Amino acid sequence: MTSHQWTIAPLIVATAVRDKSQSLLHRDFGVKMEGAVLAWLLMSGSEKILVDTGACGRVATAEFYKRYSQTREQTLEAQLTRFNISLDDISTVINTHLHLDHCSGNVLLKNARFFVQKREMEYARNPVPIHKSAYDVDLSGITFELLDGDAEVANGVQVILNPGHTPGSQAVLVQTAQGLYIIAGDNIPFFENMRVPENEPFWPNAIYVDLREYYESLNRVKKLGGYILPAHDLLVLQKTVYP
Repeated sequence: MTSHQWTIAPLIVATAVRDKSQSLLHRDFGVKMEGAVLAWLLMSGSEKILVDTGACGRVATAEFYKRYSQTREQTLEAQLTRFNISLDDISTVINTHLHLDHCSGNVLLKNARFFVQKREMEYARNPVPIHKSAYDVDLSGITFELLDGDAEVANGVQVILNPGHTPGSQAVLVQTAQGLYIIAGDNIPFFENMRVPENEPFWPNAIYVDLREYYESLNRVKKLGGYILPAHDLLVLQKTVYP
């Protein structure tokens, strides 16, 4: 069966300024950098999939706005409207993980199926104390289809279990007219995490659970050889649609 050829549109749904060392382990302490909260719109014919859904809904409290900035044009609904797509048109959502800036927009999507790794759901229900705030989002009204490892979600769209940033992080492999694209999730937050010598692993995020497992996941993604789209880099917005 011939794989669909998908396009990928990055959607900016908020921004945040963070210490650079939060995204590059043991580097650039005290250096501030702005990042994007992103969702990814996959399109192939009439099929429309979202990878991650950003931060909105009940998490958009006063505390949220101390950490994030969001304009009216950066709501998920407004971003989809750029492509003449409504929230109700989304049939499938893949969450790379369940941190609130990647999944709290799920509540807006009434017609979608939701996919997440079983390991991620188990951890989200009982994270270690330092990680609890990242999972502070009410997903009780969402019915998830739990994946146990690598799986095909649609023709030409596959997920691979890629633990590191969280125990159940997953990367999304997308077949396009120009080959494989990889939506990496927070294992690779910025292009700078990939600016390493050819024979060295990518640089890890400073937020992780198991560092040895994390390096194994980074090496796996690097060996795939596709074009990698990092989770929070504003530079991905230089193109409206990939490829």
